Amino acid sequence: MTGRARTGEGERGIELCRAALEAHYAVHRTIPSMAGLARLWDYASKSSAARRVDQLIEAGVLLWSADRRLAPGPAFRILPDLKAQVGQAPGQHDHGPHDLGPHDLGPHDPDPLQAALAAWATDYDPVLVRSYSVTTRLLRLARSMERHMTQSAAREGLTSGDVLLLDALYRVGPPHRIAPTALKHYFLMSLAGVAKRVDRLEALGFIRRVPNPEDRRGLFIELTEPGRAALARLVAVDRAAPHIVWPTALSEQQYHAMIESLTIAEALVAESKKNDRSYYKP
Repeated sequence: MTGRARTGEGERGIELCRAALEAHYAVHRTIPSMAGLARLWDYASKSSAARRVDQLIEAGVLLWSADRRLAPGPAFRILPDLKAQVGQAPGQHDHGPHDLGPHDLGPHDPDPLQAALAAWATDYDPVLVRSYSVTTRLLRLARSMERHMTQSAAREGLTSGDVLLLDALYRVGPPHRIAPTALKHYFLMSLAGVAKRVDRLEALGFIRRVPNPEDRRGLFIELTEPGRAALARLVAVDRAAPHIVWPTALSEQQYHAMIESLTIAEALVAESKKNDRSYYKP
């Protein structure tokens, strides 16, 4: 552990030791002896390891079993069995008491993120490991959803950005007409190349340019009936698309917790951008 656990004090030192132990357990599925813990944590003696063990027991991370062996406690974060996942042959699937039964989705490749978390936990700051575990999942989910959205939009000869523009124009409300410069206020996310998208959608007959009665030199863009029909077809497809409707699998509590968490995350990231922090500068 490059001496981090040995020199870490207070909560930081405990978390470093805990992360290293949980990563070890993810691979070996055992808690080392006191001598093994001293080696794992880069401690000079078993007595130093014993003092840390006492702290972890007090925190509920470890406990003594009936045969006086250290075992995971109620606060121990048990990761998937990485050794078993990596060692499993393609197509091999041993059914156990915790399998999904008749609805089992079958064999699958081990998640590389779990292996990455185990590796990070042996040396990285626990705060970073916790952050990476969330941000990496969000990035993977976003990319997967974007890929599926692109495939869905292609049904109508569109890009996912084109669909976002049509949706924004729809949400303007009847008669679904607005000045191009004002349309950006209806975008749910930043959208590049709006002028080219307008040209392409007009060529497809999904929008049209109409005169602005209050400004002879200005034009409005307007959603056409074919454009509304294309958007309606895509919405119908979304009703059965897992990348769209997956939130319906969440409980009411999980759904509201996720919305609250994502709202907080968006606000924190937006605030850091507004403050123009210099953490990317050398």
